[in-house]
Amino acid sequence: MYRLHCLPLALTALIAGCASTNLNDTLPSLTLADVLPSVTENEYCKQEMDSDILYGVGMTLFNNDDYANAKSCLVYAAPEHTRSFCYLSLIADQDEEKTQPERERESFNYVAYAASQNDWCAEYGMYRIYNGGNKGQERDEALATRWLERSALHGYGESQQSLAYRYKSNEDLVASYAWFRILGEGNDNGQLDVLRKQMSAKQLAEGDKRYEALAARVTSKEAMRAEAREEDIGRYSATIYLNVPQVLEGMNTEQRREFIKQTLAVALDNEQIETRGQVTLYMTMTRSAQLKGATSDVLDNPQLLAILQDEELSLSEAQAQAQGVIDAAYP
Repeated sequence: MYRLHCLPLALTALIAGCASTNLNDTLPSLTLADVLPSVTENEYCKQEMDSDILYGVGMTLFNNDDYANAKSCLVYAAPEHTRSFCYLSLIADQDEEKTQPERERESFNYVAYAASQNDWCAEYGMYRIYNGGNKGQERDEALATRWLERSALHGYGESQQSLAYRYKSNEDLVASYAWFRILGEGNDNGQLDVLRKQMSAKQLAEGDKRYEALAARVTSKEAMRAEAREEDIGRYSATIYLNVPQVLEGMNTEQRREFIKQTLAVALDNEQIETRGQVTLYMTMTRSAQLKGATSDVLDNPQLLAILQDEELSLSEAQAQAQGVIDAAYP
């Protein structure tokens, strides 16, 4: 398991206690069995479904404010997808059948468990909890900063930005400069250029050295993009499952994941595909065409391209029209 290694003491007095206390030691001792409630299956989610589809469906239902059904999906997905706990924490906050202390305890435990598993979303959540004194916890600025830093080290851009500004407000320009460099040139209205004008040559040299030390420890942007692509596989799979499930028939888990991954890569490189809805439709049309033995790109067909670009059609309507074109083109 990843352990937080302390930065040099010069970085900040706020984390001076890091060497003596591991952040995980500040968390309640929780297991999956302690945290996950008993839930029932619903029309959207069955426990035996692929975990990435369960996670994607749960996110979709959450975004549609269908918290009750989203909760079941996310509970089933949580053992394989720790990010589910961040959504479950937000759902717990909305549970009007429980008292406020019960809601706060459940919501906190979801975040605390996921933070113990090194999830950057939950670590950022712990920062917000202790920074504001929320979910039944007392405000603790030093502990909040340590959680913010751990989330930043795990690659979360918002945490990195918040940390850079926090150091700047504390007049630690060297640390602020190092984190803004982690964010990258051109970030947030040119803060690096602002800092360069304020810092001495010695401070800049120290900032560059600090950046090099951080860069060796921070989760890379490439790794974060790869993680996002993995989430996208579940999200696109879930959208297809919810709207045109017949498209996924005949595929096992590995085949589905590989198909979504490959078509997503092609779609992202195609200038004619601009929206997530178009990406999903491209996937469903491609699958339908492949089942007919087609080997060329579906967008080489002007009729299918026109359907893809028709913004008035829902996914199921567009796929039905595309299927008719595909059946005629590949009898």
